[in-house]
Amino acid sequence: MLDRDAHLATIEREGRRLAMAASAAGPGAIVPTCPEWSMRDLVLHQGEVHRWAALVVAEGIAKPSAVPADHLGPLPGDEELVAWFTDGLDGLLRALGEAPDDVAAFTFLADAPAPALFWPRRQAHETEMHRVDAESALRVLTPFETASAVDGVDEMLVGFVPRKHTPFHLDPSRTLAVHLTDDASAWHLMISDEPAITRRIEPGETIVADCTVRGPASDVYLALWNRQGVDPLEITGDASVFDAFRTSVRISWA
Repeated sequence: MLDRDAHLATIEREGRRLAMAASAAGPGAIVPTCPEWSMRDLVLHQGEVHRWAALVVAEGIAKPSAVPADHLGPLPGDEELVAWFTDGLDGLLRALGEAPDDVAAFTFLADAPAPALFWPRRQAHETEMHRVDAESALRVLTPFETASAVDGVDEMLVGFVPRKHTPFHLDPSRTLAVHLTDDASAWHLMISDEPAITRRIEPGETIVADCTVRGPASDVYLALWNRQGVDPLEITGDASVFDAFRTSVRISWA
């Protein structure tokens, strides 16, 4: 798992890229990776998430229901949209960077690290994936840096997938292995009618799975989030297991 400074660097880098793409595309542009959204919708969403997360950490909020309903204030018009977003990005970076190591705030993923690391990690991956969405309006896709993509894959498979709210179930049970070709990291998932069980595969460990997915970290990460197809990946065994993953697993914080 990356440290806080690495995640803060990702938030800043990817947030600036998102802002540049939004400015170039304009607020009315359609976002192909999220076709129900315009660029304005995307920027408002990410700007709201940044402000929400900054408040959670700065105030040490213990549960989601304790976040004040009026914390956003007035929303910007189209002319102020990107500046409003970057203001929120700057505020998030300050809040996360200044938070003490023992900050008390809620978290919401399985196997979550302490809040002082959880929130930079979660916001790094939220921001970089929505940067992909913003770039999609320009028909551009900048690959992720490998270290951040590896960590994002781990967050998805170890943090999101095993939650009881995630509707990823198969009966009879099946197994899925994910191996990265540009990093030693790998994961094994048991999928049944109960919440999925994920474990990290140890280096040198031999694993047999019903379906095995291999590829560079950036391509695997994009495919797990349904931001890219599976053509860059090597899929062996029963491909329907990975199809079920991509159909069933959707990201939400609740």
